[in-house]
Amino acid sequence: MAPTLVTSCTALPPEGAVPCSGRPVAAAARTLPHADITALVLAGGRGSRMGGVDKGLQNFNGTPLTLHTLLRLQMQTGGAPGQVMVNANRNLSVYESFGASVWPDVLEGYAGPLAGFLTGLERCETPYLLTLPCDTPLFPLDLVDRMANALAGQSAQIAMAFAPELDAGGHACLRAQPVFCLLHADLLESLAAFTQAGGRKIDAWTALHPVVAVAFDLPGDDGKAFFNANTLAELQSLEQA
Repeated sequence: MAPTLVTSCTALPPEGAVPCSGRPVAAAARTLPHADITALVLAGGRGSRMGGVDKGLQNFNGTPLTLHTLLRLQMQTGGAPGQVMVNANRNLSVYESFGASVWPDVLEGYAGPLAGFLTGLERCETPYLLTLPCDTPLFPLDLVDRMANALAGQSAQIAMAFAPELDAGGHACLRAQPVFCLLHADLLESLAAFTQAGGRKIDAWTALHPVVAVAFDLPGDDGKAFFNANTLAELQSLEQA
């Protein structure tokens, strides 16, 4: 099932790209209370492209990435999420010192972001779960508001962020940022079945459900908001953004 979009396009181009001329528009007639949302910071990866270090503990402007993400969640317009959690697989006591509950993957072997999604859904005590990675330190300060508005205004089960990128031809288009999702907590059973069958790709699972695409390409939106730092050099370059 393709994402549910309010757009002039008839279908999504390959790899989930949406032309900017057909920008998804999220209805904002009502919203979800932030108190009904649990935010899950994903910090459970191997950090392979950073030489195997624990990425969530690398400093961004002097603050560990995961702590920086938690602080940025507290700064969200409209208020912070009702609860916050961290998904981590190493150095659990350090992550716990940041003041959020910390849960390792329920799947073995560093199974990727969906393992974090599953962990979060199993522990989520609110109606909705917002997922976001620890390595995207400039994510929007109105992320929670815009994701909540989108999901409230659509008969969808998932809201997914889309952000501008250049395609192979140098043309600007909107591309899915699948680690940034707002999910109905009752998707736990679906995700458990998908992962038990060996599924590991976010887009393959989300394609099974109605998805509303939330475009972050309005005037004033930071073009680097969804840039993720996979290497220490990229992290250092973001510090100068």
